[in-house]
Amino acid sequence: MDLIASFLGGLGLFLVAVRGLGTQLQQMAGRRLRVAVAHATRGGAGAALTGVTLGALTQSSNAVTFVAASMVQAGILPLARALPVVAWCNMGTVVLVLAAALDLRVAALWLLGLAGCGLALGPDGGARWKGALGAAFQLGLLFLGLAVLKSGAGPLRDSETVRFAMELADHALLPAFLLGVGVTLVAQSSSTVTILAIALAEVELLDGGQAGLAVCGASLGSGLSVLLLAGGLHGAARRLAIFQALFKALGAVLLGLPFLLWRLVPSLPDPWEGMDLPHGLGLLFVALQLVPALILLPFYSWLPGLLDRLSPARPEEALSRPKYLYDQALEDVPTALDLVGREQARLLARLPQLLDGLREDAPPQGTPRATLASASAEVERAIAGFLQEVLGRGCPREELERAVALESLNALLANLRETTADLAAALEAVAARGAGDPIHALATPLLEALHLLLAELHDAARSADPMDVETLSELAADRSAMMDALRRRVARAGLDLPQDALGLLFRVTSLFERAVWLVRRGALLLPSTWGALNAARGTTAAGVAHAGAADANSPQAALP
Repeated sequence: MDLIASFLGGLGLFLVAVRGLGTQLQQMAGRRLRVAVAHATRGGAGAALTGVTLGALTQSSNAVTFVAASMVQAGILPLARALPVVAWCNMGTVVLVLAAALDLRVAALWLLGLAGCGLALGPDGGARWKGALGAAFQLGLLFLGLAVLKSGAGPLRDSETVRFAMELADHALLPAFLLGVGVTLVAQSSSTVTILAIALAEVELLDGGQAGLAVCGASLGSGLSVLLLAGGLHGAARRLAIFQALFKALGAVLLGLPFLLWRLVPSLPDPWEGMDLPHGLGLLFVALQLVPALILLPFYSWLPGLLDRLSPARPEEALSRPKYLYDQALEDVPTALDLVGREQARLLARLPQLLDGLREDAPPQGTPRATLASASAEVERAIAGFLQEVLGRGCPREELERAVALESLNALLANLRETTADLAAALEAVAARGAGDPIHALATPLLEALHLLLAELHDAARSADPMDVETLSELAADRSAMMDALRRRVARAGLDLPQDALGLLFRVTSLFERAVWLVRRGALLLPSTWGALNAARGTTAAGVAHAGAADANSPQAALP
């Protein structure tokens, strides 16, 4: 029992530390890191160095792949520049594997002692260096878990049962290869499985061929795990995940063949001849990352075309990307805010389209409502991150009010999109009840009224004309009394309405009322987002703020 406890305790420490180390290191990255990546990948050497650095920081090629995929999907990083980053990030993950071949117990105690004291005794709990100290502490736990795992597995080599099982298996390679694939799919880390293989080989529970095939299987499993996790991705982001899977498979095939041939042809020399097995497995892991990267060097120019055929682009992909935002614009705040305004005008143009599929005379809806809404949500998130970067860099005082107004408008756009989509779904439910239903007569006027208001809001944002804002504010005046009267009239007309119909009635009218209130709020925010145009057109921010404060006291502000 002591042997099992030692083995499982070390394994548990090791696996938890691997996950914690990745989390700590990834928390140290943010939008600034993404901007730096976008700048650093303009050249081939810079992209490779960036990939190695990110791999070393995160110790997870999967994490780097999905960070790069999100940047590709957001339009921050072109696919052609992301490919070498993903290819070379694998090299950065070799640090732990190479270190695992050493005696790490003393290093583990030093790391745990220094990092733990820094976290516990440092000023403010070590807040200034919390990320780095936390990563060092997790690394110490990883090394300690590995040392405990090795000491726990050591007595197993003298076990008669284990030796009998190994003789029965006759040093079979396929089980070791499949075990490497399977454990990597669970652990989500080929370096984790490689370190475990080194530990088991060091205590002679795996022979050289089995350990080598287990490491190659771990590489293939890492690629398969990327594909599985990329199930929700599409377009360029999915193509990047496919590239990483092919990269891992290429290394597994090229470097796994020598072990297979060595077992099939006994006359061939032992791949580990004259080499210490743990160090040799570490070098094999390095080769699995390095060889495919070097082979692919001449082919990066045509790889995007191949990946396009493997994962064709969808028309909706462009809808999820900002059209006007780019990181270089952050150097000039007025320009950056102008681009945000143009991006938000694009989103405003989409709002009426959420209702087009329900209108009788409207052309057929090209993009499904759910796709349009989710794509708009992606752009809203990109705008929010862009504005945070503008404010974080130190927005000039004369542009601060405008930046805050754009941020408020972006949040309002998200609420208005959700409300409009919910109302469209509720109106579909009304249409399904048939033309004879008392609620049906209410649906068309509300639909056309909101479509008009949303179109006018877009026109006002595009024209930057205070007169358009004033007209829209009058059109979107308080509709509480009118909605109450409509509810009572419809309820009287259908005295025998079932409970679900009454609930649908109140849902439709409440959503319409909220949408109108949001349109009015948007109209009042628009002049503050125009910046220098305010002075030219005679629209004062103080007047807008006063009107917005008065409108915030409207009873509609409390609507669900």
